[in-house]
This record gives sequence, C-alpha cells and structure tokens, in this order.
Amino acid sequence: QRLAQGSGAWSCEDKTEALRSYRCFLDMSQAKMRPDFLIQKRVAQDNQYAAAADYASKMAAISQVTGWFEGKQKFDFAETEKRSQAFIKQEMDSCNEELKIRRRTRLRVLYEQEARAYEAELAHLGLAVQRQHY
Repeated sequence: QRLAQGSGAWSCEDKTEALRSYRCFLDMSQAKMRPDFLIQKRVAQDNQYAAAADYASKMAAISQVTGWFEGKQKFDFAETEKRSQAFIKQEMDSCNEELKIRRRTRLRVLYEQEARAYEAELAHLGLAVQRQHY
C-alpha cells in the first residue's frame, strides 16, 4: 500500500510485516498440507491410471474371446453342413461305384446264361459253336 501511495521505498516495518505475513502463510499451508501430499496424489492418480489400463486390457481380451465364440457359433452350423454335404457326396459316389460293379456282374452272369442256353438249343438241333482259341 505504501508503494502505491508514492513513498517509493519499503520501510523496515513494511518489510517485517511482509515477512511475518509470508511466514504465517507458509506455516498455515504447511500445517494444512502433508509434506508428501503431492507425491501421494500423483501415486494415487498413477494407481487409478494403472487400474483403468488393466481393466481396458481385460475388456479387450473378453471382447476378443466373445468375438471368436460368436463367430464360431455363427459359422459352426455352416461348417457342419459343409461336412455333412461332403459326407453325403462321398457316400453317393461309393454307392454309385458299388451299383456299377453289381450291374456289371449281373450283366456278365446274364450273358453267360444266354450263351449256355443258345449252345444248349444248338446242341438240341445237333449243331455246335466252334470257338477259336488263340
């Protein structure tokens, strides 16, 4: 205040009073605040950040597992159907091959029976089939 009034210099009383006010302020601020208050505050904030990062990583892992499981559920039916279709196709191919073999066997037996019947008919007439064996 005295500087504002134009005296231009600090008096000894002003300096002493200012120093007392400053010490009082320091005493009050130190009495209210613990010496490691800022450090403890920073540690608590870092702990909160670490907990949030841990929670985020857990949520990311859960999200990944959930995505895999949902994809598995969704496409599991399609894959089973594809396997089923492949199995049916393989079974049909095997059945067709077996049917061809049976038909060839029956046809061969039929041809042999007809050939014997024809030879028997010719033998009844007194004729025979001449075979050429090379």
